[in-house]
Amino acid sequence: MDTTEILDSARLGILVVLLVGASILDLRTRKVDNRYWMSMAILGLVLLVAQVLLEEKPFEYLLVVIPISAILFDVYFEPSTDSPLAKIAPAIEYGAAFASILILAYLWGDTEYFQHLLGVPVMMMVIVLFYILDIVRGGADAKALISISIVFPFYPALGPFPLLRAEDAFTEVFFPFSFIVLVTAAIIVALLPIGFALKNLAAKEFEWPYALLGYKMDLPSASGKHIWLMERMQDGQHIVYTRPRRDEDLGKELQKLRDTGRSRIWVTPKIPFIPAILAGSLITALVGNLLLLIFAL
Repeated sequence: MDTTEILDSARLGILVVLLVGASILDLRTRKVDNRYWMSMAILGLVLLVAQVLLEEKPFEYLLVVIPISAILFDVYFEPSTDSPLAKIAPAIEYGAAFASILILAYLWGDTEYFQHLLGVPVMMMVIVLFYILDIVRGGADAKALISISIVFPFYPALGPFPLLRAEDAFTEVFFPFSFIVLVTAAIIVALLPIGFALKNLAAKEFEWPYALLGYKMDLPSASGKHIWLMERMQDGQHIVYTRPRRDEDLGKELQKLRDTGRSRIWVTPKIPFIPAILAGSLITALVGNLLLLIFAL
């Protein structure tokens, strides 16, 4: 085993251990403590620094830690006051991150090795943007992907794995490891409508398009579950919809439906995305970039 393979093995080990623990919490409570992601990010930074030093790359490459730290500071540390400075702190932090990325790209952006390192803060900012745009919905999901970006600045090389390898470095830089993890996890979740459809067909409760997005549940059983409603009483009328409201008061809405005499209602589960990220990480590490298969078709 060479140095790179040892580091990649350590990275994958850290990733699996922390994501397995986080997945268990996500399945049980739909909440994951920040300590999982902070630990992953810190260990990832340690391994990143170790790789640059052990491979005897220019010491200046470690300046990439500046934009990484600026983004992490905004993600994990909220101002304790409501002062004007606290309100503009995120703009300052991301402005500093963006400016430093541009400067570092100007200095060493033409070097393939540094392109991978610089891809870390770039991907972190992309994930933050995805979260703002509601493409990545859960805060824990976004933090997990941010940490994965730090842990794997390069695609892992573990003996014969991954099975699919890009033919050029540009593809790996343009489609970094954490992005492919997100795409793979999204594909896994996108298969859920098939399961919903089969469940509803078996229960003889198939109604288009709701049967692809959730299932029916006895109303008394819905209280306390990790679900969103797909129907509600609004202005005295009963409505069924496909896009659940995230701000609903579940108990209050259930009572309104109960008052109308309804016994079974359409619901959609709050999908725990961390297990999908775990599966996506393993698939990407062992199989490789699934987009290569798609582009090959």
